[in-house]
Amino acid sequence: MDAASRTWPPPNPSRAPFSSRFRVSSDSHRRHSKKSKPEPPPPAPKSAPVGSVADFADLPQELLHRALSASGATDVLAASRACRAWRDALQPLREAAALHAHGRRLKHGNAVPAPCGVEGRDVARRSALGMFQRAASLGSAAAMVDAGLLCWEEGQRGEAMGYYQRAAELGHPVGMCNLGVSYLEADPPKAEEAARWFCPAASAGNVRAQYNLGLCLQNGKGIKRNQREAAKWYLRAAEGGNVRAMYNVSLCYCLGEGFTQDHVRAKKWLQLAADCGHKKALYECGLKLCAAGDKIRSFMYLELATRRGEAAASHMRDVMLESLSPMNTQLALSEADKWRPKALYTRR
Repeated sequence: MDAASRTWPPPNPSRAPFSSRFRVSSDSHRRHSKKSKPEPPPPAPKSAPVGSVADFADLPQELLHRALSASGATDVLAASRACRAWRDALQPLREAAALHAHGRRLKHGNAVPAPCGVEGRDVARRSALGMFQRAASLGSAAAMVDAGLLCWEEGQRGEAMGYYQRAAELGHPVGMCNLGVSYLEADPPKAEEAARWFCPAASAGNVRAQYNLGLCLQNGKGIKRNQREAAKWYLRAAEGGNVRAMYNVSLCYCLGEGFTQDHVRAKKWLQLAADCGHKKALYECGLKLCAAGDKIRSFMYLELATRRGEAAASHMRDVMLESLSPMNTQLALSEADKWRPKALYTRR
């Protein structure tokens, strides 16, 4: 067969099979459709982490000084270790803490050498007041409170209230409470101002302020009367170790005022108040023991209440004395001599 009549292979080569065409075209498509990756953006500059030394150093010194004015010496010393800027800013407060501590040693007779006699104690108190005043001028709120206490005891009430006011404005709970008490004892009393300062001091955990706020709420002095809120604050103060609040809590449970009436809890709080030396609680426990037939312990409680100044207990003790034998009387008096009030830690 000649070359012109041949049909295979064809004169012009045919296209590649379907599978080959598909593979080639897909490879070509991928090659032409591939996009170049965009260049990554430049990395952002790293900022200092929160709480770094740079952040501490940027805090205004006046703000730092004010924030720690009501803190104790331990907290001030710990904050001084944060960075050099804080150490320099808190130097006045560290000096004030040392002056305040020395003043307290002088006031309580623990300084060396210890002063002797009445005249020596007066000299020590004046020296302590000078220490407190120097520490207060450096910004110590605790020193302001102690300076106010000494001024109050010396009859300088206006100056004392000035120190309490400065400590209260710095957020010191005792300063706020003492300022509130000062307003209650002013002439004329300023109950609204007193209640205004008792509220933040009570919220900060000062048990004396909690008790006084309860009194204001119960009697409607400077604040709207609210027996339920009064009972709540009495309970918080009692749980914090305030003996007067314990007695008031027992009354609230006994009478059902502010709390649901509960004689078991009323008895518990009354006994705890008596164990801590509350004179009315001692008297009432004595009456309950007399009604229960325990005359020796009843006489002991009435004797203790009498020694603490409860006038009503004196009459009942004399009545019971006639019904006791000399031996039982001596036993009850001996127990009263050995009795000591229960020591509780009180939150300031």
